[in-house]
Amino acid sequence: MKPTLFYDAELLSVSVTGNEALITIQHQGQEMVLQGDVSNANHYKKLLEENSTGASLIGLARLIQRKSPGAGRPRNSYRFDAYVDQTLRRAFDLDVYEFTRETHNSNSIGWRNAKYPEGFLAPKGLVPGQQGRFVSSSTQDVPVAVPLEFFELCIRLRSDPETILKAFIADVCNLSSTPELPRADGAMSHGTEAKRKARDYLRQAWRLKKDFFN
Repeated sequence: MKPTLFYDAELLSVSVTGNEALITIQHQGQEMVLQGDVSNANHYKKLLEENSTGASLIGLARLIQRKSPGAGRPRNSYRFDAYVDQTLRRAFDLDVYEFTRETHNSNSIGWRNAKYPEGFLAPKGLVPGQQGRFVSSSTQDVPVAVPLEFFELCIRLRSDPETILKAFIADVCNLSSTPELPRADGAMSHGTEAKRKARDYLRQAWRLKKDFFN
């Protein structure tokens, strides 16, 4: 079984030919060549070519699945994402997996960087941003009875109620998750226009004052 995550990988080179891409990384002292995602590989190929200092790029190489045009099966490839904080390193000795309740596992993984050499914990699945910063999850589960009509609308949008409702919440609250400051809940607004229209809906539906969100 292929590894799906290579933490603290050093990007050595990128090769892109047509619809094929190869990324060469060094991981735990071993050099390896991985099938790369073309769009991601093109981005880092350009970065390496523009890198006049010769400094290494350290980051996470992870396995992704993406459908190729005309192909029935998803195509496996690796995507490389450089750490925003280049002093960031995984601290596997700090990993914590605590069973907190019947339906939820609180999994945290360890990291170290120049600011916190003793290490710190971050939610599993999140790569900390600048100086190890991130926004902790403060979400609460709210049971909502979703009518069939909304389900049908979601199907037409090729989505699902949870995804659409989360997107609306992110737009109304102007939530942003960036590489510099990632959010543990992953909430991300669709941009200024989506935020404006979502807030306009609330103002009209609930007869709010124009300065309500100020």
